[in-house]
Amino acid sequence: MAELTVRPNGSRRVLGDFLGFDPFRAVTAGGFGFEINKTENGYAVELPVAGFAPDNIDVTLEDRVLTISGKTERRSFTRSLLIPEEIDADSIGAKVEHGMLTITLNMHPKAQPRKIVVGVAG
Repeated sequence: MAELTVRPNGSRRVLGDFLGFDPFRAVTAGGFGFEINKTENGYAVELPVAGFAPDNIDVTLEDRVLTISGKTERRSFTRSLLIPEEIDADSIGAKVEHGMLTITLNMHPKAQPRKIVVGVAG
């Protein structure tokens, strides 16, 4: 299985070394052709998709498996990642710009402290 890399603050490191475990495990065989970068809120997955229009690309999430596939008349691809439970599935976003697909994987928002009002009995 290929190791996925992350670039915190511009330096390359193996994602598993960075977190102490590998939250992104490839679930498909073959060449991966994508890069994962740590962001302030989670991760950004970048995948070159030159020649594929946004409507030729499908991004789906099922049972924590993120599947990215593209198909034109001449070629196709499929990549899959198992995303960690800490990722907020409802906030996953995807955009294509200059032949690069960027998928944003934000962590769940941290629970904010809530002040409890203390009332008077009686």
